[in-house]
Amino acid sequence: MLIKLIKNDFIQTGRVFLWLLVAGLAGGGIGTLIAMQQNLGAGRIVIGFIWNFLLLLLAAVLQTVGVVIILVRTNRALFSEQGYLTFALPVSTFEMLLSKFITNVALLLLNIAEAAGLFYVVGKNLGRLVTNASESILEKVGLSSMKDEVSTMIEMPSFSEIARFFSFLLLVVLIFLVFAMMVCLFTLTISHVRPFQAKPGIFIPLFLVGTSVVSLWLVNFISGHAAINVPLHFGGMLAEGVEPFKLNLTIGLVPLGISVGLFFLTNWLLSRKISLK
Repeated sequence: MLIKLIKNDFIQTGRVFLWLLVAGLAGGGIGTLIAMQQNLGAGRIVIGFIWNFLLLLLAAVLQTVGVVIILVRTNRALFSEQGYLTFALPVSTFEMLLSKFITNVALLLLNIAEAAGLFYVVGKNLGRLVTNASESILEKVGLSSMKDEVSTMIEMPSFSEIARFFSFLLLVVLIFLVFAMMVCLFTLTISHVRPFQAKPGIFIPLFLVGTSVVSLWLVNFISGHAAINVPLHFGGMLAEGVEPFKLNLTIGLVPLGISVGLFFLTNWLLSRKISLK
């Protein structure tokens, strides 16, 4: 039954979320076409920078709208008129909560992957923009022989180098999503428990900020007393003699533990304190 719930949640939320993905793909596609224009930096450098700024703005807007859509759809599916049908299904609150959690995290991962693609397009676009502008200036001042040197100096990192450098961030992002989604689900749930449901506009921000602050304090306190450092090596991206970056695993493990606790607490609230049947 859990698989059916997840499938249904993907379909219901995905219908709205699909437009966000299409908008991001369209923006990235146009940005890629602009990046392929060899003469972009010759006389249109301002236009190029403005377009890249708009792409970054698009990525930020997509992330914000994506979070809003997910939270609104989750609230509607559990605590609005649609919630009557949801709670009437022959499934446990554990399955309902787990389905919403898996669906929301997966959709947010898609949204973040799209934003990362837009950032990559912007990076390649700016690299080509600066290269072409520099070559144009060198030609005008009669220093065309320095083109190769300038191109080498401002050459953007390759895709593989960027991938290696940011590969460890995938785990960090995933942990953050798990933690953030559980805080949001807990906040939505407890705000519909009496007497908090009488003034959700007050209690939702209060519980959201309070849970986040307490959780972050726990992360800082525990990681400061029980650090598990793992060095990360990025090949040739680090200069010789520079110590590798060390990742404190405790900072990731503690939010996961808090997320598990919030999950079971939220499930208890759904099963014992909320009933829309």
